[in-house]
Amino acid sequence: MSQIKVLIVDDARFIRDHVSRIVKEHFPEYHIDSAEDGEAGRNLMTQESYDLILCDWEMPGMSGLELLQWSRQQSNYADIPFVMITSRGERDYVLKAIQAGVNDYMGKPFEDLQLVEKVKKYIGKRVETSADSRRKAAQMLAAGKTAATAKKPKKPKGLAQLRVASGVFRCAIKDITLQTVQVMVKREDGVPQLLEQAVVDIEQVSGGSVAQMNGFVSGLQANEKKAQTTFISVDVQFVDNDPEKLEILTSYISSLGKKSK
Repeated sequence: MSQIKVLIVDDARFIRDHVSRIVKEHFPEYHIDSAEDGEAGRNLMTQESYDLILCDWEMPGMSGLELLQWSRQQSNYADIPFVMITSRGERDYVLKAIQAGVNDYMGKPFEDLQLVEKVKKYIGKRVETSADSRRKAAQMLAAGKTAATAKKPKKPKGLAQLRVASGVFRCAIKDITLQTVQVMVKREDGVPQLLEQAVVDIEQVSGGSVAQMNGFVSGLQANEKKAQTTFISVDVQFVDNDPEKLEILTSYISSLGKKSK
């Protein structure tokens, strides 16, 4: 069987390098190319025949969606697996990608194992992975199960300020991605309203500036199973599309991963 070829398309170099590293570590027998934008990706696709495309959505020039639409018009790429790896998780964007023929959708940031499973899902059936690749995947799965069964209480991932029309709340970050953040606020300070506009100011331990993320309150949940709960978990869906803000937020999230190691 001919060598499996994977194309990674993303305008952020650190994302291209990160994805390439994961694929190389777990599928060392695969050939990997990368492109810095949709136009460069299309040029490579006209020169090579790839078995899997891992592509960002928002890029200068030709976007990931436009590259997907072009690929589906080509006879040799009409059925080739195309996976969007992007910070755009809004329903409208997902529907556009589905209508254009995307095979799968993965949000940033992501765990290594998520990407490994996507690759195995779409091209793993066509070729057996090496013994070393299988060993690494098994280790990651075992580590994930161990972490899940440990049930250790999660430490706050940072401090933030939640600003809504009803007031300003000091809060602890429970979970955060490029699309959403879950914070914990004291009930005695009041309760944000569902669907109201919000701004989340995230504080870096290093003292560096963090973009003020705009969004809306998408969920509220009592932190304890009783009416007198002291803390409320608040989910905020980000709506910012500013590349600079997303880059700063990506850096912040990456720093959380380093601290947990």
